[in-house]
Amino acid sequence: MPERRALIITADDYGYSPRYDEGIVEAATARAVDSVSVMVKRGPLDVAPLLATGAELGLHLELAEGEPGGADGREAALRELERQLEAFEAVLGRPPAYLDGHRHCHARPELAEALGREAAERGLPVRSADADHRRVLRSAGAATPDRLIGRYSEEPDGALPVELGPVVEGKGDLPGGITEWMVHPGHPDPESGSGYDQAREEDLDLLLSLCLLPALKSARLTHAAALG
Repeated sequence: MPERRALIITADDYGYSPRYDEGIVEAATARAVDSVSVMVKRGPLDVAPLLATGAELGLHLELAEGEPGGADGREAALRELERQLEAFEAVLGRPPAYLDGHRHCHARPELAEALGREAAERGLPVRSADADHRRVLRSAGAATPDRLIGRYSEEPDGALPVELGPVVEGKGDLPGGITEWMVHPGHPDPESGSGYDQAREEDLDLLLSLCLLPALKSARLTHAAALG
């Protein structure tokens, strides 16, 4: 039986900046992304354009830096997760389809197991930041992709992950299993305070150029379809 090869393209940071949101909606409308991770902690959200795209929507959890460690820190994180899940449903009219975290806050070693267990109880797939986090999540019963790809900084020529190069060039296949490609499409907003600003336009242009590529399109799934 052929090995399964699937790709989930997830746009992060809806709710960070109106200019970023515009780019995410543009990508989702073009079917250049499969899922959009929504931040609900930053104030009023204009969700109508996002809902109109029909994209799968997940919670992009935000946790403050410097929270207390140990049991107190875990309980605080779980309470914050509960608040943001409730806010997500209140604003978007539905529970999220999956969970991930801004700057991978959900993967902090002292929190990963507790958050993974809570997600598993709710039936939410979770993004795994690396192999160690993946093992923790699966031990907690949470569904997660087999790998995460995508860039974390604005280094030149880094928009296309090396794992996708052979597919785009018609020289190879996706890696085996379920791959999540984390992207940050948007239009630049120097007032946002984000260290990943100019690269968002590059991400958007790349996604729009690839969205109809048959070799990628045929492998793409949502979190619910791939991990539900």
